[in-house]
Amino acid sequence: MPSFAIHNICGLELLKKLDVDEGNKNKFIIGNILPDVSRISKYNELDDIGKRKAIQKRKKETHFRNNTDKIVEYPNCSVFLNKYRDYIENDIITLAYFFHLYTDYYYFKYVFSKIITFLDENYEVTDIKSNFKYVKINKTNEIVLGKDFFNKKNPKGIYKEYSRCNSYLARKYDCKVDIYELIDFIDQNGFLTHIEETNSLYAYYAIRKLEKYVNEIDVDDCELLIFRKEDLDNLVDDVVDNFILEYGYLLDKYRM
Repeated sequence: MPSFAIHNICGLELLKKLDVDEGNKNKFIIGNILPDVSRISKYNELDDIGKRKAIQKRKKETHFRNNTDKIVEYPNCSVFLNKYRDYIENDIITLAYFFHLYTDYYYFKYVFSKIITFLDENYEVTDIKSNFKYVKINKTNEIVLGKDFFNKKNPKGIYKEYSRCNSYLARKYDCKVDIYELIDFIDQNGFLTHIEETNSLYAYYAIRKLEKYVNEIDVDDCELLIFRKEDLDNLVDDVVDNFILEYGYLLDKYRM
């Protein structure tokens, strides 16, 4: 999925088009990464498989994903909108949460689907999880095992590629945020969300995760192996512009 850095960059670019004070800007930055905070009860008591299953189950809830057998599941924005429409128009935290879901939706539907193709054991195209075995990297036409492609330790896998994407985008955009300002803001003002699928107390965890990912960006490591540069060059502007085009009616309170 899009990294914390990508979500943060897209969020900051959207904020440039809105008229909000520093307090609401801080709320937006935190709310925009809140869906990716998956706190699991008794997490340390689970084995590795149990931890992965618990996290995936939690992320389905926080990301409003349909319960399907598809390899790639993206948020159902309509479900969130139907439930929280009234809050989105008047609460910037809910707007930010919704923007995170939209960013995931746009990324998986229009970007991720272009860079790789999922194949079954007969090398036929598939989108079904139980049939999936290989990944074709469209940039190079290389075919690799799916388990290797999604191995976090594989230097040529998708997770390492996300780090390289972060580095590439960091050259184009200012994605730095003042972590201590965000923490001080919460200490002074609190942080309240109406979204039942998350928790107001998760704001601190969100800030710490954002700090970790932003600080780990290595701007010297930008040689992309899976993505094409043009995919990333258009990503941020396309997400922001299409969000405004599709959901601009929710932004009246925040217009310049």
